[in-house]
Amino acid sequence: MKILVLGAGAIGSVFGGFLAKSGCKVTLVGRPLHMRAVRKQGLKITGIWGEHIVKDLALCTNMEELVKSKEGSFDLVLVCVKSYDTKKIVEEYLPVIKNSPYVISFQNGLGNSEIIINSAGEEKTITGRVIFGVNVVEPGEVKVTVYADKVILGSLNNIIKIEEIEEIADLISNSGIPCQASKEINKYLWAKVLYNSCLNSLASLLEVTYGELGEKEETKKLMLDICKEIFLVAKAKGVELFWEKPEEYFDYLINKQIPLTKAHYASMLQDIRNKKKTEIDSLNGAVVKFAKKRGLIVPVNEILTRLIKSKESMY
Repeated sequence: MKILVLGAGAIGSVFGGFLAKSGCKVTLVGRPLHMRAVRKQGLKITGIWGEHIVKDLALCTNMEELVKSKEGSFDLVLVCVKSYDTKKIVEEYLPVIKNSPYVISFQNGLGNSEIIINSAGEEKTITGRVIFGVNVVEPGEVKVTVYADKVILGSLNNIIKIEEIEEIADLISNSGIPCQASKEINKYLWAKVLYNSCLNSLASLLEVTYGELGEKEETKKLMLDICKEIFLVAKAKGVELFWEKPEEYFDYLINKQIPLTKAHYASMLQDIRNKKKTEIDSLNGAVVKFAKKRGLIVPVNEILTRLIKSKESMY
């Protein structure tokens, strides 16, 4: 199978590397520094899933290089860029995406799949929920740091047959990344928004691990307030969640999810330390946006969004 990875940073490199290792023909599109290092020494993947050097990869940094490589058609396109770059990357590579049967969004937050659907169509757009953590150690090397659950794939409105999505999920699982298909991808997507919105911005502002957030009463109170506001917005939007009440999810977060990722530092904190734009607008910021459209007040999510944006403005 021929696979194109748009945004071969941390997550994209892991998907691309493991799929190539399993026998797929993979093309990575990434930043020049990372691609140069991979071209020179191979893609190095370390961490909790073992140490791997993957060399059989095609590498590009832009659409022009991809066209010159004559790799014009792919069986699968993976979109792994930061949420704020979704529209830009889809527009740039739209001819390739349109020629491919399926495109998967492996991204954080809300709204990414909708952007892809608007350009490429709902009949080929698959949403992925990823809840394992990866850091870029240095150009050419990424490290899998934590794993909380399987990757989940689905079609937002179940337009794509579940059997077709299951085939892709099996392909990914067989590469070494646990994955399954679901008809309830929207629930999984909002579950991850709950997880990320409770942890990322707070952990980034306080510069602590997820585990430390779960140990302190004050941060636990803040996280519960974040949950309550997201449940309020979800109800107003008619979104079904896995939990009836915010307290139920909060208990799951504290006792199940945080222990699995307790040593993890938020990717948002890495972005701030590297003076990069964060994904706050697709997490707490998206909650604020949805709330305002419905005349709701979500003060905790709003102040966290403003604080992260204030951090960005100080770079």
